[in-house]
Amino acid sequence: MARIQIEHGHRNAQTDEYKGRTIEVATGYDAMSDKWPVHIYITHGGVRRKVEGRFISDSEQEAFDFGFAAAATEIDSDG
Repeated sequence: MARIQIEHGHRNAQTDEYKGRTIEVATGYDAMSDKWPVHIYITHGGVRRKVEGRFISDSEQEAFDFGFAAAATEIDSDG
C-alpha cells in the first residue's frame, strides 16, 4: 500500500488501493473533543460506501493508520 494525500486543510484525506478496491480515509481535528474523527470509504466497481461506525483517534497519524487497517479488515472479511 502506498498512501497518497488527496486533501489538506481542515479535512485531510488519503487514498490507497487494496485488493482491487480504493480506500479513502478522511480526518480533521475536532477542538471540542480534542480528538481526530476517522471516516472510512471503500470504492469497488464504481460504488463508494462508508464503513459504518464511529471512530476517533488521538492523532492525525493514528487516525490514518487505524482507518486503513480497519478498511483492510473490512475488505478481507467480505471475501
